[in-house]
Amino acid sequence: MFDLTKLQPVDSSDSCLVRLTIDQADIETAWHEAQEHSNPLSRYNAYLNSVCLKPFLNWISEVLADEELPQISVWQRQDLASIWEVVNGTAIGIGETRLVLIPSDEGDLEEFCVPQEWVDIPNWTADYYLPVQVNLDGDDDGESWMEVLGFATHRQLKHEGRYNAADRTYVLPIQELTKSFVVMDITLGLNLQAEVSPLPSLSEVESTQLLHTLGNSAVYSPRLLVPFGEWASFLANDECRQQLYNLRLGIIQEPVLAAVPSVVVEKSPASLVERLNTYLQAGWEKIDDIIERLGMLDSGLMYAMEGEGYRYGDSSSQKGIPTLLDLLRDRNKSNQLRAAELLGCVEPGNEEAISALRHLRETTENDTLKRQAAVSLGKLDPKNATAGVRIGKMIELKMELDSDRVVLEITLLPEGSDKTNIFLRVLPVRSKTLPLNLELIILDEDGEVFWQEKAHHFTNSLRYEFRGAIGDFFQVKLAYGEVSITEDFTI
Repeated sequence: MFDLTKLQPVDSSDSCLVRLTIDQADIETAWHEAQEHSNPLSRYNAYLNSVCLKPFLNWISEVLADEELPQISVWQRQDLASIWEVVNGTAIGIGETRLVLIPSDEGDLEEFCVPQEWVDIPNWTADYYLPVQVNLDGDDDGESWMEVLGFATHRQLKHEGRYNAADRTYVLPIQELTKSFVVMDITLGLNLQAEVSPLPSLSEVESTQLLHTLGNSAVYSPRLLVPFGEWASFLANDECRQQLYNLRLGIIQEPVLAAVPSVVVEKSPASLVERLNTYLQAGWEKIDDIIERLGMLDSGLMYAMEGEGYRYGDSSSQKGIPTLLDLLRDRNKSNQLRAAELLGCVEPGNEEAISALRHLRETTENDTLKRQAAVSLGKLDPKNATAGVRIGKMIELKMELDSDRVVLEITLLPEGSDKTNIFLRVLPVRSKTLPLNLELIILDEDGEVFWQEKAHHFTNSLRYEFRGAIGDFFQVKLAYGEVSITEDFTI
């Protein structure tokens, strides 16, 4: 254990913060070394991390000089270039304790954004995460400086942080950080890390294919190009990461991790259902779970979902498969919809139900039936390329009445090999209508509005349907009086 009560702030107007001066010579050295990266974004990331590292190490080494501690070390010091090429942050070990510095040159930093790699890769996780604000333009006296704004624990990021799927970061407001380093000293030795899931294994062929995909230096953010599980497994492998760095800099021309068989079987892209966990990690829920938790079989939410007379998902009332198949062929759309929904409640893998749902999905011209058939198909046959996903979030509009709680629902359906149909709805919870003047706004990746609609009298849902590709990003904004709530979403 080391005594952080000795950690005195330097040149800071806030007695809890630590401000360190950055020497001009170190700035020039860092900029020179940062040129060994593939593009401007990677070069600046390496530059920013490098200018922070030396002052912090010098300062903490001086503070802890009298302590009987293992030597302070920089984690993966020989491989920092390969890390900074793709991820922001530097890990520092002090005994058994690990800190991660996350620098930013934004003025008046309001949020602490930690790349997911530092939080969800098992051997990358740390005990404490420190946001570092950097000013390289200098104050009135011309000096450049860095300021440590406090710290968050791994458990705090996992349990309280907002996961931003657009850039794969965990986000905490700066005001929620602990500013006093004395608290860090008190908590040393405690288990401050939340459990993280193990990473999937990658074959040599898969690693080589990822090198081909990610090795293009024109791709500024390779970390966002493939599903996180694959990326994290690849990055956690020191050899793979170094090969990626070498390839992006042109040091090697072809991946040499493994001999690729003469016949390579193309890996099918993950179905929407197989990617469901990505959405759940981002804070979304299966719509069935929301309904079950709230016990709303006769609620306004159900009324809004499919219209009056339709009751949702009471699996205890389901009939035999033959009867449901008969209902699926009924001319009454409500009966068909009911049958399609109930077929999703039967035993997964039931070939008869799967075949019937696939047939309905492919032949019906009714969009509501098509969506329900695809979602039910996803429950029975998750790897089916035509299966869909329906997820949602309960949104509190910060009012006292139940009628001011709504559900934001998104249904995703695959269309061909590279397109996804997105059907988005806002539904009331305890009322048959939405709050008057509630506004739904959809923004593209540049923050530009491409659709908006406002609830009027007797509006029981706001909805919009559009198409996108896997990896496309958009935002959904709900505005109600002075309340404005924005949800990020990556297809």
